[in-house]
Amino acid sequence: MCAARRLSSEERKMEIMQAAAKIITSKGFSSTTMEDVIAGTSMSKGGVYHYYRNTVEILHDLMIAGIEYRTKVIREHITEYQAGDEVDFWARQLFEKLVDDNPYMSLYVQFLIEKKRKPELEALFNTLKEQTREDMMQVIKPLPAAFLHTASFELLTHFINAMILASDVLDARESFRNN
Repeated sequence: MCAARRLSSEERKMEIMQAAAKIITSKGFSSTTMEDVIAGTSMSKGGVYHYYRNTVEILHDLMIAGIEYRTKVIREHITEYQAGDEVDFWARQLFEKLVDDNPYMSLYVQFLIEKKRKPELEALFNTLKEQTREDMMQVIKPLPAAFLHTASFELLTHFINAMILASDVLDARESFRNN
């Protein structure tokens, strides 16, 4: 008989995040409790609380994973970026973000909906927004003016988030993709 392999810290955190993602997607963030998350893992209550004190901390790590995912996608397409073609490149990247059916999209929609109700999520949103801008500064040089100027970056962020919400809430993702 073979003994079960002990999970690493990263694997444990990933198990917690995957359980939380599944629950948040089905129940919504505001209805998800730590007890729900614990029940979705193979870990004890103390084991889960060792890594996360609350669902906001888990959501934070899920959103960071989403940023890392999007940055990876942009890195994969960076060869398409050419001087003089910046507007087309960024328009394609924003459109791809909008219609991408990745595992983080429904979580991000839940996050955007809930941030209006929970002030601690607004603070998290601002942290994530700055993380996104910093990641883009590492990926693209020179960075487009929309990322450099705070007001432009705010407008761009709100615009794309409004489109993401519309594509999900109005079930318009397929329409956006086709048109």
